[in-house]
Amino acid sequence: MSAKDQLHVGDKLKDNDPRMSYLRRLTVVEVLPNGVAAKDGYGRVFRILRKRIFTDGKPRRSGFTRVAE
Repeated sequence: MSAKDQLHVGDKLKDNDPRMSYLRRLTVVEVLPNGVAAKDGYGRVFRILRKRIFTDGKPRRSGFTRVAE
């Protein structure tokens, strides 16, 4: 994994599932060994596996994508 693909606390993630609201954004609050813990707008914390987070910018219908600020 290159330096630009690293996830950091404060990064924003977007849910790619088309059934979810287009406004669903999560904020990374902790980087774990195999993923991240991310908080939504309601304060709920979710653990997301690293293999479900995409940082290459390609459009997808599943998983999560890191979004630019």
